[in-house]
Amino acid sequence: MKWPALPFGKSRSQTCKTGTVIDAGKIVLAQVDQPNGGRGKLRFCHIEASDANQLSKLARQYDLSHQECHTVMPLGSYHLLLIESPEVPAPELRAAVRWRIRELIDFHVDDAVLDVFDAPASGARGQTHLYVVVSRSADVKQLADSLQDAGINLSVIDIPELALRNLAAQLPEDEQGVAMLYFGAQRGLMALCRNRTLYLARTLDLGLERLREAIIDGQTEALFDGLALEVQRSLDYYDRHFQQAPITHLLITPLAEPLPGLVESLSSSIGLKVRMLQLAEIVEGADKVPADQIGESVLAIGAALRSESKSL
Repeated sequence: MKWPALPFGKSRSQTCKTGTVIDAGKIVLAQVDQPNGGRGKLRFCHIEASDANQLSKLARQYDLSHQECHTVMPLGSYHLLLIESPEVPAPELRAAVRWRIRELIDFHVDDAVLDVFDAPASGARGQTHLYVVVSRSADVKQLADSLQDAGINLSVIDIPELALRNLAAQLPEDEQGVAMLYFGAQRGLMALCRNRTLYLARTLDLGLERLREAIIDGQTEALFDGLALEVQRSLDYYDRHFQQAPITHLLITPLAEPLPGLVESLSSSIGLKVRMLQLAEIVEGADKVPADQIGESVLAIGAALRSESKSL
């Protein structure tokens, strides 16, 4: 089976990259020019209803067959696992990891495709860990084929956790540690990052649809309290496991529509400095994306900001 490997740590050296995300019935393209790792400039952001013919048209319109393009797996289509590193020679690592995670996934390991990237050191002496990204081979192939068949030069398949890490890496708060909170249509995602590194990520069974329903029904208080509890649990685990200075900032990525009271509720419940992230802080030109589309562009922009050049 031929498809772009999941190179969580490998990328060609180009300053202009295009994030291409297909999820929730939408195609989102975001091209970012980031010369020499500096502040990026958003060259374009395009959102369309998802359709194979339309994807091919967009590939031709933006000459994506000659651009370096990155995409991300949809939330819920993969597992991100933290495991203790197997004590095996490097050539045997993937086989050892495959054996170790076979009981941790809900499908047969023979049907899985995986990749690994280093986890930050914990406080436990002598223990090193790896993050393992594992998905069904058929899901990865379907995503890769849909983009490549449209004429898109797909070089990286990534995950939303690392797209959020890429955004956090451009912020001044990243040096001391920052929590990022993202809401998709059906699920949410929290990523704790420090110094361009993903420390911890959790998928939340809470997306924009449930949040909208809670606003309509006047039930936001209980929902916000539950969200605050999940955030606090993640922070507590981070403090215990990694023994880093506490994270003091929580940034909520842009939303398609306002969620009144969310920032205030989280701020009072968990005691962090909570605010909405403005993507214009990260890439020049993001303020020109329409307000009702900026939330849908988050992962595409994050994918385009991928800058790793080293091999695992």
